[in-house]
Amino acid sequence: MKFEYELSRLAQKDLNSIWDYTAEQWSPNQANKYYKYIFSEINKICSNPEIGKSIKDVKDNHRIKAVKSHLVIYKIENGKIFIDRILHQRMDIDNKLTD
Repeated sequence: MKFEYELSRLAQKDLNSIWDYTAEQWSPNQANKYYKYIFSEINKICSNPEIGKSIKDVKDNHRIKAVKSHLVIYKIENGKIFIDRILHQRMDIDNKLTD
């Protein structure tokens, strides 16, 4: 079974920031490639939600999947994959995910 996904408002903001940074540092073309790559990895998560590592010690029912330099933080909610955040691996994940 393949799940649909939903991006949180913060995850969408994260994606926009990733695109902007990549375009500024490298090029808009590279930003587009990386953006598409992130979504290809989200589709893998939708096909196999267990692919990510549990982070229940940080946030209940959530999983994390590395995507190059970024981490997709998600959970299964109401029959969908809910993408909470897409953060750089150097960020303080614990503080970014606290309610």
